[in-house]
Amino acid sequence: MNSKIITNKPLDINKQAVEASFSKAAAHYDQFAQLQRDIGQKLLEGLSAVKPTNVLDLGCGTGYFSEKLADYYPHSELTCFDLSSAMLDQVKKKQLVQVSCLQGDIDKLPFQKNFFDLIFSNLVVQWSADLGRCLKQLKESLTTGGQLHITTLLDGSLNELTQAWQSVDRHPHTNSFLSLAFIKELVTPLGFQSLKITTETRTLEYKNVIEVMRALKGIGANHVHGHQRLKLHGRELLKQLEQGYLPFVNTRGLLNLTYQVCYIEAVK
Repeated sequence: MNSKIITNKPLDINKQAVEASFSKAAAHYDQFAQLQRDIGQKLLEGLSAVKPTNVLDLGCGTGYFSEKLADYYPHSELTCFDLSSAMLDQVKKKQLVQVSCLQGDIDKLPFQKNFFDLIFSNLVVQWSADLGRCLKQLKESLTTGGQLHITTLLDGSLNELTQAWQSVDRHPHTNSFLSLAFIKELVTPLGFQSLKITTETRTLEYKNVIEVMRALKGIGANHVHGHQRLKLHGRELLKQLEQGYLPFVNTRGLLNLTYQVCYIEAVK
């Protein structure tokens, strides 16, 4: 199992390395991001029909959902915020109306208080070094009655790959994620007017371990905090990893890769 993070101490995350990883993936990100689109679509469907003045797409990536938000709220001002300048370049190519792009870190938000009526963020805050502080900043950025809709990954995500790597060596090759209980401990004290947290499990299938690794690299999620990027060197290593993955081959002969997803909907 992935190790759980049980303290609220800031994580040691090399944001420059994370930015570089996502920037490298920007041009081909959408080719590999079906899971992200499926989860984000479910998050999008939970939005209300209110007419916000200012909307934030936090960690907008290539702008796939920025475009949908712009269509959904045509009279709103939309801010696209991302750590990666290359990702923002992809957003700019869409030439969306009433949209501004801003590069920055989710742990150091530059926004004024009581500004956004809606904050949308799909599979981004798991890259926060201090999620409690990040969520506090997001709440402060919301207007009274403003809505926060975010998704993140939970402990147990990428579990099959984590265990497969443990048969190879004892170094971390996947990131750990927060438990649902701990996320609730962070969110609940913030005192939102209303709060709804739901979870689901999504499992993807791949033909072999190379496909698994290529998929993670394709979305820029191959950066591992405090360790090397996910790389395969040599047939022997590949063979070891394939052996480690055998318990997670399903009845169709495909390799499972599971994601534990958390949806958070809150009103300030």
